[in-house]
Amino acid sequence: MLGLVAYRECSGYDLAQGAARGIGYIWAPSRSQIYKVLQRLGERGLVASRPVEQQGRPDKAMYRITASGRAALGSWIEEVEDEPTGGPSVFLLKILFAWTAPPEAGLAQLDAYQRYLERTVAHFEELARQLPTDEPVHSLAALRHGIARGRTTLHWIEETRGSLEQHER
Repeated sequence: MLGLVAYRECSGYDLAQGAARGIGYIWAPSRSQIYKVLQRLGERGLVASRPVEQQGRPDKAMYRITASGRAALGSWIEEVEDEPTGGPSVFLLKILFAWTAPPEAGLAQLDAYQRYLERTVAHFEELARQLPTDEPVHSLAALRHGIARGRTTLHWIEETRGSLEQHER
C-alpha cells in the first residue's frame, strides 16, 4: 500500500483503481482492505490524509506518504528474503517499488528471486524425473508448466537486470 501511495497523493478509491489497473495480477487488495490498511498506516504515521469536500457526495480523504512512510517502504524493499512469507509475488512488488529505494535494492531482489526460481525449477525437474511410470500424464504436464514458467521468469530476470544496470550507468 505504501508503494502505491508513494507515486502521488490519492484517495482509497484511486488506490483500488490503480491496483486493479497496474498490479492486480500481482496483488489485488479489496476496497475494504485498502481502507483498513490506510487507517493503520495513518495511525503509525506512515501516511497523512486530508479531507476533500465533494458536491453531493460524502467528503473523501486524500492520502500521501510521509517521510516515515518512505523510510519504512525503503527498509521493506531492502530486506531480502529467500523464501518470502507472502510468496514469490513479494519479489515482484519489491522490484516494482524499488524506485523508492537505493538502486542496489532492486538488484538484490532480482538476485533473491533468481535463487528462489532456480531452486523451484530444480525441484520440479527432480519431481518430473522421479514420476512413476503409471503416473497420469497430467502430472507431468503440470510439472512441465511450472518448469517452463520458472525458466521464462529467469530469462525475464536477466533482461531486467540488464535494464536496471544500464539505467544506473
